[in-house]
Amino acid sequence: MSLPIRLLAEGADVSEMQAALAAHPELWNQQTARTQSPDSPHHGLDDIWSRYADPATMREDGSHDSVWYPCADLLPVREMVFPLMAAVHGERLGGVLITRIKPGQTCKPHTDPGWHARYYDKFAVQIQAAPGQAFHFESTSLVTKPGDIFWFDNSHKHWVTNESETDRITMIVCIRTERN
Repeated sequence: MSLPIRLLAEGADVSEMQAALAAHPELWNQQTARTQSPDSPHHGLDDIWSRYADPATMREDGSHDSVWYPCADLLPVREMVFPLMAAVHGERLGGVLITRIKPGQTCKPHTDPGWHARYYDKFAVQIQAAPGQAFHFESTSLVTKPGDIFWFDNSHKHWVTNESETDRITMIVCIRTERN
């Protein structure tokens, strides 16, 4: 049985993204669809959507084309996403989401439904982290550090805890790949 999460690389330079996020705190929570409802497993967490659905292409089944949102011009997102896409032999780029889990917060256990979650593989670049935070599945956990790149399967129940004194910031990149 394969694990639903796998560390792919370590040591990516995330310093430019850290600096850009510090310089643009106004970008957090411009889109609150994931975090606003008390019933959401992401309730109370912080998001920056730098790429997602183009409303003009939204179809009844939820499928859509993704477009860059204006905040992507203020953050070095493309500079990080395109090399990752090449490294994993990506065929199509979907959403790009930067999440922040503050100390003591938890992303509650859940699975991700819907077209977007099923269509794309999920890759993550750890922008900021410290010991005491982890990404959990029922069968395993992964503690990451800044610059780690990992893949995960969000069709399995998962959750994230941050028991450190540092914000846990992760860039999630949705890429359609040839699945082996």
